[in-house]
Amino acid sequence: MKRKLPILLVLTIFIFAATGVFAAAALKIKVKVPLANVRAANDGTATVLVQLPQGTILNVVEKVGVWYKVSLTVAGSPRTGFLHNSVVEEIAEAAPVVEKPVPPPAPPAGRPAGPTPASRESAPRFFVMLGYQIGFGTDSQNLNATETIYQETASYDLSYQLLKGNAIDMAVGYYLGSSWGLKLGGSLISRDFTETTHFSVPHPLWMDSPRTGDITGTGMAVKETDLFLNLFYSFKLGPLAADLYGGPCLALSTATIVSAITNIETGYPYTSNTVTQTAADFKSNAFGFDAGLNLGFRFGSSLGLYLDARYVSASATYKPGGIIPDLPAALGGFRAGGGLKVMF
Repeated sequence: MKRKLPILLVLTIFIFAATGVFAAAALKIKVKVPLANVRAANDGTATVLVQLPQGTILNVVEKVGVWYKVSLTVAGSPRTGFLHNSVVEEIAEAAPVVEKPVPPPAPPAGRPAGPTPASRESAPRFFVMLGYQIGFGTDSQNLNATETIYQETASYDLSYQLLKGNAIDMAVGYYLGSSWGLKLGGSLISRDFTETTHFSVPHPLWMDSPRTGDITGTGMAVKETDLFLNLFYSFKLGPLAADLYGGPCLALSTATIVSAITNIETGYPYTSNTVTQTAADFKSNAFGFDAGLNLGFRFGSSLGLYLDARYVSASATYKPGGIIPDLPAALGGFRAGGGLKVMF
């Protein structure tokens, strides 16, 4: 019986050691280089999660070949990572674990990072824009008005040409996320009409002997206000940024156009006559959409310049009444310009 006691004691100690009851304190490693990369996998090309300074001590979860698997906190979240044995050394003392994450290194020289969504962790979220745009859109319409005079038909052909116009553009915006947000704004546009009326008026004494001529309208124009609500998405590359945007648009417009035509007989035997026309203001509102691209360059944290290209689609109809037919017109159109952007 006495001989069996030493054997049982040895077996008990062996079993306890194997199950970890008498295991030594958890294995620890210490960073021995100025900065050690903690990678997402036990691979020298794996993503660098964080860099740890010299002297950092960590508990080892598992040893995988020449790699040590450790647990640590990255950006406030628990993670596991791997350190190569060439950058650490094993230690026996139970020293406190110190974790001092350092941001991952910048991309190697000669391999610039491509365009990525603009980071706005510490950037201003509100901005105000003020700019000037040159319009490129035009529109033309031909109308025909008729009336009965002296038992014959008098005809008036109205030819309209809506010219290019310039705009003052204003907007305020807010970043709802790191790279997207909403922008509310408006544009004030003034555009001129050219207008010519060709008339054919029956003679008061002789049948089938119309008198013809042309008259030119003056003071014809359209004043337009575009109100828009846009969703935008921003891409950033250094101080440069590109915003894609689009959304609904409400076009409020007032057009000064021909409202009435009058025929005046002068001098017997009325071989000639005088045709006059008057103009008045008519309003028309229309829903449409707008979309565009904004390219910006930022100076410091709160000031920048931008170039902008926008397309606005909306159609208005002006209704003079009487013998004058309705006048449709394409509002908005393509515009391009630039301006100032203030961020706060």
